[in-house]
Amino acid sequence: MTDRSSQERRVKLVAALREWGDVQHLAAAFTPGGEAGIDMLTWCQDGARLFQDAVSLGADVVILDPRLTNFALEDVQRLYHYQERPIVTIAALPPEPGQWLERMTAAGALGHVQLPLTEEGVRRLVGIIHTAVQKALQERASPSYIPQLAPEAAQVIATQGWQRAVVAVWAAKGGVGKTTVAENIAVLLGVVGGRKTALVDLNMAGGNVHIHLGLKPEKNIFSLASRYEFRKDMQAGDVQAHMLPYRGGLWVLVGVPRQHMAGASCFMGEEGEMGKRFTIALLDLLRQMFDFVIVDLGQDLNHKMHLAALRAADLVLVVVNPEMAGLLDTHEVLEALFEHVQLDKSRFRLVVNRFHPDAGISRREIVQVLGLPEIGVVPEAGTQVTASLNARKPLALAHSSPVSDGLAQVASSIFPPLAQIWRQRGILGRRKGLLDRVLDALGT
Repeated sequence: MTDRSSQERRVKLVAALREWGDVQHLAAAFTPGGEAGIDMLTWCQDGARLFQDAVSLGADVVILDPRLTNFALEDVQRLYHYQERPIVTIAALPPEPGQWLERMTAAGALGHVQLPLTEEGVRRLVGIIHTAVQKALQERASPSYIPQLAPEAAQVIATQGWQRAVVAVWAAKGGVGKTTVAENIAVLLGVVGGRKTALVDLNMAGGNVHIHLGLKPEKNIFSLASRYEFRKDMQAGDVQAHMLPYRGGLWVLVGVPRQHMAGASCFMGEEGEMGKRFTIALLDLLRQMFDFVIVDLGQDLNHKMHLAALRAADLVLVVVNPEMAGLLDTHEVLEALFEHVQLDKSRFRLVVNRFHPDAGISRREIVQVLGLPEIGVVPEAGTQVTASLNARKPLALAHSSPVSDGLAQVASSIFPPLAQIWRQRGILGRRKGLLDRVLDALGT
């Protein structure tokens, strides 16, 4: 009986193995045009040649013995994120694998087979290869695919100026999209940009970050603050233990999961001084632990934790909508912050959210009303934002759109190399049509 895959797109394979006997098993099973639907292209014994051989010969998959001379683990990711197509790695594990399975899986291998190869092992390998290749193509075709940092971008990061920063995201009134802006900036920096990033939900009026990102609230800022109140001390290990991983380099400190907790003594004790000291200690530690700290703040500046975060931040993003009454309210609050609280105006920047050219007010007028420089503009998106929140999928990881482009512009002003990474992601996205046709050929 002819395998279904032989009638569809054939998979091309490079064997990177040490033993000739294992190579012979593969060569016998994966002959050009054979029933397995897999064509073996070549055999490589030098890890230094693996990437170039796989790329130049048009391979879809490599079967790799990690003990190969000159092999580097990072080549697994280089192959997978190759610009033209994903090249999948299947680990060929030695008889005594030790930690190789864990290491190869962590490096990005999408399956494994045990050495020495047998006829039964090769039969299993057929299914593993086809499944892994389909999975890789589906991910590459997905609009949420995040490409590996290009070498050129890595060089920019290494040589050009970007600074670690604590960034507070604040609005003078609710409902302007502040939390959505904060979440997506954090995702862009930590997931797309690959920087170690903390997203802190410090909205003491009730945080929703964990809901939007689909995280459980068991570990949260309340339990961390309670520990600080009891011990009068905070260590990096305490903070890390209360944070949740999201994706890539992004970690999240969930806010108060219940509104009544915001009034607890760990936040409001000593007329709010306890919460103020906690906030200062927390941000001081996070500054040392992460490249970027994005703080989603509540609007109430009578709350000492909110004000303490504004003082501690290197950059404050003021989120506004193109609506005159709200702009005038924001102007009044900003005047009080600069004149009476004496916050440094030079650290404040505008993010104009939900902008539409037909709103009856121009970007220039918004800047003139508030007297602050604009750092970015996010266009009106209709139901797109609501849909992303309900799906618990940030816009920065969804389909490319003017909204996600606007958010990327804001994040790039904080981390300039992100602009190149975002452009590269767009180029790969435009190849989606070709990848869809490949997936159709594979019957997915």
